[in-house]
Amino acid sequence: MIALFAAPIGVLVGMGIAFQTGMNSVLRKNVVSPLLSSFVSFGVGSLLLMLLILVQNEPLAVSTDSLIQSPWWIWSGGLLAMFGLTVNILIFPRLGSVQTAIMPILGQVVTGTLIDTFGGFAAPQYDFTLLRLLGLVAVMTGIGIAIVLPAFKQRSLKKPEERSLLVWQILGISGGIASGITPVVNAALRQTLHSTSLAVFVPFAIGTLLLALVIFFKEPTAWRYLKNALKQPQPWWQWFGGLLGAVYIGGIVLIVPQIGTGGAIITSLFGLLVGSLIIDQFDLLGANKKPINAIQIIGLLVLLVGVVIIQMSK
Repeated sequence: MIALFAAPIGVLVGMGIAFQTGMNSVLRKNVVSPLLSSFVSFGVGSLLLMLLILVQNEPLAVSTDSLIQSPWWIWSGGLLAMFGLTVNILIFPRLGSVQTAIMPILGQVVTGTLIDTFGGFAAPQYDFTLLRLLGLVAVMTGIGIAIVLPAFKQRSLKKPEERSLLVWQILGISGGIASGITPVVNAALRQTLHSTSLAVFVPFAIGTLLLALVIFFKEPTAWRYLKNALKQPQPWWQWFGGLLGAVYIGGIVLIVPQIGTGGAIITSLFGLLVGSLIIDQFDLLGANKKPINAIQIIGLLVLLVGVVIIQMSK
């Protein structure tokens, strides 16, 4: 049943991430610190997942056998998510919004393709055929049309003052690589723990603890800004971005065994772009209204064709 709806699930959870970003952006304005807003998102997601596990009457603790017998990398999902998040925060002021979107996406797509081709991290292995290559070219072309061309049209691609941006571009790609590895690591964790809820909770809890440590050492006074977000009138939904993040990880964990890491990444990226355009078109979550233009629609259609071709190649 999951296999039949795997691609639509990927699109839907990807759309959820677009809405999560909007919700977290509002929270960030109210708490000032991007790290603190991310901590709240991770923390709320962890609490909701903990309640779900308790309601399902599942054990919240991980068994000693699972800790000893499983490979070390299976527990790295929270660290990888934390790294990907931090990279985006670091590169945005240097590269701008367009390259901050493109570099991690490039890292994700390449990583997902390599994992699918070689079966890394105990993932399903798929042959790299000419049809698959055509699909990947269509995907990257669609992303370029949907993101880069509108930016050129609006003349928003400005040359930064730094002499060399190569280091930051490589860092952005590395953040995408981390995000590309995260789905297959969490899927392997689900197989080990035999529980989707627990496999989602563990990386969320680890990410929450890591963010708390980073804030403690980097921004120890940031906690006082939480009271700003509690003042009225503030939208209640700003606190629940973590819920959509949990749904995303849970959905990806379920579909990776069905359509591979690359398929899960690409379908969710398609959903992310669709969700972002919907938010801009209808002025949702406090975003400035930006009507969808023909270039973006063409880019999404090309990307969708690429997704279909990749799925046909399996």
